[in-house]
Amino acid sequence: MSFFKKFTETVSKGVSTATEKAQQTVEITKIHSQISGKKKEIEKRFSDIGEAVYEAYLQHDLSRAEGEIIPACEEIARIRREIGGLEDRIRALRNEKECACGQKVPFDTRFCPSCGSPFAEPVPEEPAPAEEATDEESLTAADKAEDVAPADPLAVEASEEPSSEPEAEPVHLCAACSAELPEDARFCQTCGEPVYP
Repeated sequence: MSFFKKFTETVSKGVSTATEKAQQTVEITKIHSQISGKKKEIEKRFSDIGEAVYEAYLQHDLSRAEGEIIPACEEIARIRREIGGLEDRIRALRNEKECACGQKVPFDTRFCPSCGSPFAEPVPEEPAPAEEATDEESLTAADKAEDVAPADPLAVEASEEPSSEPEAEPVHLCAACSAELPEDARFCQTCGEPVYP
């Protein structure tokens, strides 16, 4: 009975994860569409600036274009700030951030693995209010162990046999703090120390 319960829980977790990923993809697509619209607005402003400059050129007085150029430039700067905010939202949805060097890294990274620059410490989120424990959560560790314990002692011995899975690729560790490093890292993303070959 407990096998089916665990199987059902695993399937429902997989379904909820897939649903979250689908919602995330839809939201990111909407944001990309907004960014595309804002970039078209910028192109229109550039066109307006060019037209104003050309009209002033025809009148042999470029200073006449200044009244149209400055507001258009300010509008472009405002739209670019909005685009930056939308791009930040996409990175938040993907749980990543971007270094000044252009490298995208997981949100909890403290140092850029490419250039070694430190990231500002993230602001801790407010803890969610505690919910009442469900029947499953209120089970003691001993109760849970009974559900998992196999009835056949031979099953325990069989599960302890070495697996025939291929060995994983070697893991690169930082010499200073022993944190796991990405394969192409030049700096540790946890402590910032340079990685030597």
